[in-house]
This record gives sequence, C-alpha cells and structure tokens, in this order.
Amino acid sequence: MLTLSDTVDFVIHGPPGSAPPVLAQALLKAVTQSHADPRTWSTIPKGDDPGVDAMNLLITRAGDPNCLSTCTPVFIQAPLLRGMTLTHRQLTPLARLVSDSFFLVVRADSAFQTAADFVAGIAGRTTRTGGYFKGGINHLLGLSIADGARADVEFVVVPSEPAVWTAMIEGRIDWGCGVAAEILPHVEAGTLRVIAALSARRSEAFPDIPTLAEAGVPVTFHLWRGLMGPPDLAQDDQARWHAIIDTMRQSEAWQAYLARNGQADAFLPGQAFRDFLDGEWDWYERHLGMAGLLPA
Repeated sequence: MLTLSDTVDFVIHGPPGSAPPVLAQALLKAVTQSHADPRTWSTIPKGDDPGVDAMNLLITRAGDPNCLSTCTPVFIQAPLLRGMTLTHRQLTPLARLVSDSFFLVVRADSAFQTAADFVAGIAGRTTRTGGYFKGGINHLLGLSIADGARADVEFVVVPSEPAVWTAMIEGRIDWGCGVAAEILPHVEAGTLRVIAALSARRSEAFPDIPTLAEAGVPVTFHLWRGLMGPPDLAQDDQARWHAIIDTMRQSEAWQAYLARNGQADAFLPGQAFRDFLDGEWDWYERHLGMAGLLPA
C-alpha cells in the first residue's frame, strides 16, 4: 500500500480555455481557504486528448492516495466512441461535484438577437454549429436543437473545445452550446452573446436570458463534473478524499465559483458516484448508438 506524501498530483483533463481548468483553480483555492488538506497540490495538465490522457495517467498510479483528476462525461464518451478497454470502471470514482448548465451562444453581431429569432431563423435551413468530436455533448445538443426547431445542422469539427468559440468569432460556425466557464471570457469581452439557457429554468449566471423552452424548443441538458482517482484505492484513502472534498465545498471560494458559473452543488461521493456513472454509461451508449457513432 502506498503512503501519503507531502504533495498531491492534481490532473486537469481539459485544455486551457476549457471548463476543467476553471474548476481546478476554484477547487485549489477552496482547499487552501478551508484548510481541507495540508499537502501541497501541484497541477498536471493532461488536456491534449481530453479524458483519455488523464485516464492513461491514472491507470499507472494504482493505489496512490496522492493523485486525482478532474472528470466529466468524456471519461465515458471517449471509451464508447473508440472502443477502449480502459474505462472508469477500472479507476476509482471519488465524487461528483456539480451540475453544470449549457447555454446557446452566437457571435455578438449575429442576426439572432433573441431565442425566438434563433428558432424562427434556423427553421427550414442549414446552419453550422461545432465541437471537438462527433458524439460529444456539443454534437448531441446540436442535433437535438435542430430536430426541435425542424432545421438542418452542419456539425463542424474543431481541434478543441476553446476552438469552438474561435470558430464562432471568425464566422466559421453560426451558433454553439457551452457552459459559463467557457463562454464568460468571450461574453465579457463583447465578442459572443448568450441568447438562451438549455435548462428547465433561467440561470443565476445569466438571469435575464430566457430558456430555449420559452422559445418553443424544450431542449435541456446538465453536465456533471467530478473527481476521479487511480485504481485500487484503499477504503481509508477514499474516505479521506471524501472528507477533503466535503470540507472544501463548504468554503466561500467554492460557493463563489458555483455562483459565477451558474452551477448547482451535486455532491455524490464514493459508491453513489460509481453507481451514477454506470447509469450514465448506459445513457451515452444508447444515445451514441442511436446516432450511429459507436464502433461496429
């Protein structure tokens, strides 16, 4: 059994400009503020191949109580889409942290001024949206919105999640779906504009923005974000992580992160998170299969 060291290796599974590094920085601040863990935390960027690079690192650290990674549904999507033998079931799900809302975004000078303009404007024509892989959440949401609005959509594949917003600013795609952590810098810079929330009710992050359902297209989606550990973690080490996470989430720093990004606390530790992920696996397997995207 490996023992505690003075340093934690905190793996970040998304590239700069995406949401995982934003969560990671907020979590680091919250751990420090709450004194949840006396160890020194160092970050390890593993976002070149989101999810896959992080999983490949974790699998080499079996039983190590000094290593953990951010995680999102890409830990499920990538293994399904690529037919990988490595899945979350070989790792140690530590905790689901938050539920994150998506927003419909256009360029600041888009003719789509409102959600109603958007729904009416895309009906019966082809518009472009984008994401960094087919079968990703951007793709599935794009298909759902186009279906609800009786429209056609061209899905443009870009190199990374941050590249979606570059493509929109440059006019290579017409609209996109993203979370607050990804779009806020561009909204605040005046280059992008939020026109709808993809949730059942309006978000605290953009309280004046209507839901897409208010415009007649009831597409909603919430993305979970959590933490994943390496394989074969001892029960005592898992319990220690659960306590650290539970302590840090009470901090003002963490609450401020949730409020700014329009996220809801969705803490689910240990076995409950593992059971939740098994349900998520079934959901993504079914929907990716329906889209014809699973390997033969």
